[in-house]
Amino acid sequence: MPARVVATFSRLGLAAAGAALAVAALSGSSLAQSATAAAPVATAADTAMVAKGRDLFANYGCSSCHTLADAGATGHVGPSFDGDANLTHDFVVDRVSNGQGSMPAFGGQMSSEEIEAVATYVTSVAKKP
Repeated sequence: MPARVVATFSRLGLAAAGAALAVAALSGSSLAQSATAAAPVATAADTAMVAKGRDLFANYGCSSCHTLADAGATGHVGPSFDGDANLTHDFVVDRVSNGQGSMPAFGGQMSSEEIEAVATYVTSVAKKP
């Protein structure tokens, strides 16, 4: 997959990338032509990662402290993930791994792959302002 396509997908996120592909396809862009063949593979991997993260978010009790509409979570101890424009994948990985304040560290309980899945889930589904 061309680097330009990868950079576009990583910047936009899954839903926005789909919209960008649709617009590019209508305009005859080479971006749409390059990405269309590879999109199902990336989409399947992203979908699986988000689903795994959703399960982990529920199983580790994240919803008891955090608010996240996609998870039906309405906790009030930790920050709300919905509406946080500064929420990044790296921030979530660090905080889940190492904890801070009332947030416990899960680095000793979860594998790095599980932490990546939770971070991917949270940053993929959190509603942006």
